[in-house]
Amino acid sequence: MGIGVLLAVIGAILTFAVSADPPGISLPTVGVILMVAGAGLILNAKRTTHSERTVTRIEDPGGQRPVVRKTVEERDTRH
Repeated sequence: MGIGVLLAVIGAILTFAVSADPPGISLPTVGVILMVAGAGLILNAKRTTHSERTVTRIEDPGGQRPVVRKTVEERDTRH
């Protein structure tokens, strides 16, 4: 998500704050493209699959030493 925010900020700077007019390129257009790409990356980062790990500790019935069983649960957090 950090790269998306970075692209959006750079795009906003190019669109609204830079007044240079280099030949052959439109900086405001490049800025809008970067802002749209950044927004796409931010939205995609919020819809990714999230994995959770649950560790369950089960005590040994004999009382000698604890037995640890790991359970991995994967949940899709897409909205």
